[in-house]
Amino acid sequence: MSTTIVETWSGADLSQLGPIYPMVGTEFTLFLLGLIFWLGFHVLQMRIEGKEMEADESAARSPERLQRVFAEEAE
Repeated sequence: MSTTIVETWSGADLSQLGPIYPMVGTEFTLFLLGLIFWLGFHVLQMRIEGKEMEADESAARSPERLQRVFAEEAE
């Protein structure tokens, strides 16, 4: 499958070809989309982990759990 006008690379003048890959000119747009996705993923992940951490901390601070832990340590 050929995506360029080059049928064979032997004898081709590479300085006259120009870009030889598909979707030329979309690099910056794809970079921005990737950056937005990456940042969005990390923001979302921080929020999810923050909620989980708050739930774990509140469960660890419950009076029943604290009494059980101190009772186990006293034994």
